[in-house]
Amino acid sequence: MNQPFLDDSLQYTSVFLRLGKAYNASIQEFETLTGMRAPAWRLLFLIHLQPGIGQKSLIQMIRVDPGSITRQLKELERQALIIRAPDSLDARMVRVKLSPKGNTQVKRIMGIRLEFLQRMLKDIPAKDVETFIHVLDKICLNLGDEVQLPEPMRKMA
Repeated sequence: MNQPFLDDSLQYTSVFLRLGKAYNASIQEFETLTGMRAPAWRLLFLIHLQPGIGQKSLIQMIRVDPGSITRQLKELERQALIIRAPDSLDARMVRVKLSPKGNTQVKRIMGIRLEFLQRMLKDIPAKDVETFIHVLDKICLNLGDEVQLPEPMRKMA
């Protein structure tokens, strides 16, 4: 058997498994700390960054089934965390913004999120974090998935 291929295969599998384990652990801890499911938070965070964002834009950014996004948005609306309304110029387009209750919830979670991120990245030098972000971006590009950041986050990248 070709040993270099086996070594490469094991190394790649190890990367994939570690990436999945880190993702799952971070999501589970985040949800425990905040009391909010990660998909709902992702939507609230994007709406917070881009008030009045179109529902179609959210679907394109998150890249999951449109029906799933619509169901999540309806649930957030039911909880009075967001307000959905037709666009003033194009009634076919739905715009989404945070409600006052949603703004309060986002502010509460942002504080928890900051502490969580600081603990998660504790003792990891900033240069290593930058390298990790670069590697993740490269993985996305290698898989044909353009990294799409919300406008306010592009300035940070």
